[in-house]
Amino acid sequence: MAQAAARPSSSVPHVKVAPGHVRVIIDGKLYDAIRVGNDTYVEEAAFNAFGTPHVDLGNGSIALTGRNVQGVIYYGKTYVPWSALAPSVRAIPLKGGGFELVSQPVKHSYAVLIQTSQAVAGSVAVLNVETVDGDNTVPGQAITISSTGFSQLEPSSGASAIHVTTDSSGTWQGGLTDSTAETVYVTVSWKTPSGGVVRQTVPVPFQAQKTNGTSGNASGPASQSPPSLSSEHLVASTPVSFYQNGVFLQASSGDESITFQLDTGAYETLLGGSLAAQLHLPNLGTIEVGGIGGTDEAYMSKVTLNIGGHVFPDIPCIVDPSWTGVPLLGYGFFQQNGYDLLISQTQSALYIMK
Repeated sequence: MAQAAARPSSSVPHVKVAPGHVRVIIDGKLYDAIRVGNDTYVEEAAFNAFGTPHVDLGNGSIALTGRNVQGVIYYGKTYVPWSALAPSVRAIPLKGGGFELVSQPVKHSYAVLIQTSQAVAGSVAVLNVETVDGDNTVPGQAITISSTGFSQLEPSSGASAIHVTTDSSGTWQGGLTDSTAETVYVTVSWKTPSGGVVRQTVPVPFQAQKTNGTSGNASGPASQSPPSLSSEHLVASTPVSFYQNGVFLQASSGDESITFQLDTGAYETLLGGSLAAQLHLPNLGTIEVGGIGGTDEAYMSKVTLNIGGHVFPDIPCIVDPSWTGVPLLGYGFFQQNGYDLLISQTQSALYIMK
């Protein structure tokens, strides 16, 4: 702990603490703290006293702005090093033992970064949003996203404005769809930890689909020439977009429109907990999956999806409550059920054959 002139005990609450615990005061309130080696670890709730953005990754690991910090778990509660509670913290010794922690002013440079993929009318444009402070991402931030024109944001039930939260890496990823060839303007607003609001707006052009021998709007890949396989017929087709070596497409379940990334290395589809709750998916048994902080408890379920106008019922899926990225559509399910998935980069389309 840093040394400074001891603060009179009369100015802060004085209580007797249990052996191995340390008296820590923040803004006049007592927080539980323990001695770990030669350092003092304070309960995780103390982050809120300083307004420090953080996301609990489990197993004592905490995501902070630009880094992770490793704490300890003691009797089921997470404790973190006192110096990690804010960007700059001063420890003032108290008479009678313990410390008062005071944050030191630091300069922030908050901003919103938006990346988008290219898209044609009828397909999905991938949106990648980051909340940053200078060169570092800020985790767990509530943001509002809105779009113009005839567009829809995903996942949603046809909404042009959604309220979402960035994940432990300070990132949110979703989709934007539009059946019209137009330029859509996407605006992201963020109330920063310091109380100010930052906004960023970017244009997302939806190009007219290419058709054989003509130009202009098209209703979808079905208006183009699908691949010809003598032993198979076309079950469904849907527009796709390409972003960072991934293939993205739109599907729906009930009234909910969802952007998926095709996962060629998986059998089951992967969904996050909040989306599964919106879809009212059943819990068919728990499993363990690898997560950022170790293993996460997930569960098996089934989801019915409409892809390109064709309904695929009871697709096996894994629901991982810690998953915050775009849902992954497992290729293995289609392969094992006799479907061929053909992707045309020139037509920006996915064809499902059988």
